[in-house]
Amino acid sequence: MKKILIILLLSGCAYKPVVDLRASEEKAQLLQRDTMECRTLIKENISWFTGRRDIAMQKCLKGRGHSVLNTLY
Repeated sequence: MKKILIILLLSGCAYKPVVDLRASEEKAQLLQRDTMECRTLIKENISWFTGRRDIAMQKCLKGRGHSVLNTLY
């Protein structure tokens, strides 16, 4: 039971978006800031029980003009 809980907790942090910086054009220089801001927004507004944090991160970065390659559905 403890192993399952640990796996679930670690899997919540596993998604790292792959962003095409060339396609993001001038917004590429803002990627690190946008990623940190999106993570903060997601932590404040989405419970980790829902399992939608990865998709929210993808949508947040796309909404800020970044080209995310490893999209989730």
